Amino acid sequence: MVHPKFYGIGENMWVGPENEFTASIAIRSWHAEKKRYNFENGSCSGDCSNYIQLVWDHSYKVGCAVTPCSKIGHIIHAAIFICNYAPGGTLTRRPYEPGIFCTRCGRRDKCTDFLCSNADRDQATYYRFWYPKWEMPRPVVCDPLCTFILLLRILCFMLCVITVLIVQSQFPNILLEQQMIFTPEESEAENEEEEKEEEKKEKEEMEMEIMEMEEEKEEREQEEEETQKEKMEEEEK
Repeated sequence: MVHPKFYGIGENMWVGPENEFTASIAIRSWHAEKKRYNFENGSCSGDCSNYIQLVWDHSYKVGCAVTPCSKIGHIIHAAIFICNYAPGGTLTRRPYEPGIFCTRCGRRDKCTDFLCSNADRDQATYYRFWYPKWEMPRPVVCDPLCTFILLLRILCFMLCVITVLIVQSQFPNILLEQQMIFTPEESEAENEEEEKEEEKKEKEEMEMEIMEMEEEKEEREQEEEETQKEKMEEEEK
């Protein structure tokens, strides 16, 4: 955002040798373009855009600054003088309307140096949470939106901490439980192990059955032998 209030800002620029610069010289050079401007038909015989911007009727805020440069084009040790003004001019109409000066000023305006002035309107205004992008170093400021987001984050953090404490108090062993995550490879390996264990159990059961059958067979044979012995003894008697 260029400016929090003015959306159309105009700019006049002067470039020249640094040792020849004064604000008066720059402004006079802009005003000298009046010779190229024809007010009747609103046309220029050459470049007169600086003059049109200089006398633009709706502008009342002006800010100027100068900065030195080692070289600009063919000028060595040059100076750039820039004036920004607002509201900016569109340059699609005449810069002012013809008539007697100060006859169309507002009710609260005064006529100062043939121009309408208003002390309340023209005073310097400082915006608390706005700094131009080109201002370096930029101060660290927090506007209302920044403050709201910061408080919201702190509130969310506190709610998360309270929730964790409540859950831990209700379920003290929750952190001791292991989370079971099954993957296809692990499930296949587990199935194979289970099958092997089942086969092993079946083999053991079969072996136990065979052993029991053999024991039963031996017992039967012993019983038969005993019965035969008894018969033999009876016959001998």
